[in-house]
Amino acid sequence: MMNAFRTLLWLELRKFGVFGLGLLLVVAGWFFMARQTFEWNGYKLESAAMVFAVTAFVAVGGSIAYLAALIMDFGREYRAGRWSLLLGSPQPGWLYLAARTLMGVGVLTLFNGGLWLVQTFWLGQVGVSLPIGLGAGIWLYLLGGLALVVPALFLGLWVAAYIPGKATLIALIIGVIGLGQVLEWSARLWGSQFYRWLPAWKLPAPGVEQNPAVRMEWENFPGLPSEAFVILSVLTALFFFVASRLWQEVEA
Repeated sequence: MMNAFRTLLWLELRKFGVFGLGLLLVVAGWFFMARQTFEWNGYKLESAAMVFAVTAFVAVGGSIAYLAALIMDFGREYRAGRWSLLLGSPQPGWLYLAARTLMGVGVLTLFNGGLWLVQTFWLGQVGVSLPIGLGAGIWLYLLGGLALVVPALFLGLWVAAYIPGKATLIALIIGVIGLGQVLEWSARLWGSQFYRWLPAWKLPAPGVEQNPAVRMEWENFPGLPSEAFVILSVLTALFFFVASRLWQEVEA
């Protein structure tokens, strides 16, 4: 089983290694662009705010592009005739999904972690402190990227397996996007109950040398609601389970 899993990981690396390398080159390129931004506008808080905003935009855009590539990969395999070979192999479907999940989480972690380090370095030049633990805490809150990768794999597998019509696909995408609203409603409905059982997800405090009050205000911030992390965990596990069952159904 472990040998098969390592082989599947190697295949995933061959398929998405170039894409992942491209994302790392984006990180390296943005490092020098951020430097140039400070050279043009001066080492001041306005430049730091610009770097922070562009870094967030690049992180979201790059992550969405990679997730879209994961979704479309199932369709490429189907058109290339590899799907019948994969479904007819003796390995269980969840093993394929686990390999793709681990590869996806690894690429997104390196990409977003690299961008966090870049902005942490350059913002530190103007006295803005972004602790490494703050970025790691937020990423762990998203289950280390699982909450992004697993639904994308489910969507790609479902589309490739059933080739739905445009109306059905639009309805499914809207439903997946609507999970954010479901999380918000659940937090409002069950928040008072969960807060009795779960502590808040406390994060390290950022700091600004020109305004020490920022750290003081952050330290009074109660933290992220833990119940959202629990709901994300349940939904992620549910998506992975349903995708595994879907693989078995298609194989049958």
